[in-house]
Amino acid sequence: MRVEDGIGRRRSAVLAAAPAVVAAAILLAGGSVGAVSRDAECDDLDIAVEPAADFRSIECKAGQTGYGGETGWSNTESIEAQDALSILLVYHSRAGVQTFIERVDPKSLFSDSIDMAVEGSWSGTTVSNGYSIAKFFSKFDDESEKVPCFAYSRYGGHVAGTGGFRHMVAGFYCEFVPSDSPVSEARIDQMTGKIKADMF
Repeated sequence: MRVEDGIGRRRSAVLAAAPAVVAAAILLAGGSVGAVSRDAECDDLDIAVEPAADFRSIECKAGQTGYGGETGWSNTESIEAQDALSILLVYHSRAGVQTFIERVDPKSLFSDSIDMAVEGSWSGTTVSNGYSIAKFFSKFDDESEKVPCFAYSRYGGHVAGTGGFRHMVAGFYCEFVPSDSPVSEARIDQMTGKIKADMF
């Protein structure tokens, strides 16, 4: 029962932090938040997690962010996918007609906005299935135990004449069972392999 209570608290903490994390990521990538995301049909998104049967729940949202001017709107999509012992959050941002998204590594993208991340726990960047990966550990509320996580980012659709891109897919993954070991490379490959995005 105590283990289940701890998992529930950690899951709630991740879900509560998610909106602020994606907002900060969008701002850092070059945009500004201008609208609230709303519930969406997962089949209508340009991103997916598959196979869906691997997760006990999947929630999808879609919205817009304002870059300024009618041609500057950026579309955003998000997926929260949970299984019994972990959560995967996937964000997709598509730049507007006159805008682009700057490439940022996952640590720079998320380290200041994930309050639950243990200071000094971020790893260097590696690559898995085309995604840049940075591992870190998180602690929740007053718990002394830490859980392993990783953040990821990938960019596609280079905008000619700029250093930016039309698409960013980024997010993070956390396990809910405490461990002093980071997320394994095999697990990272497995989870990034579940992210489906046609823009790459």
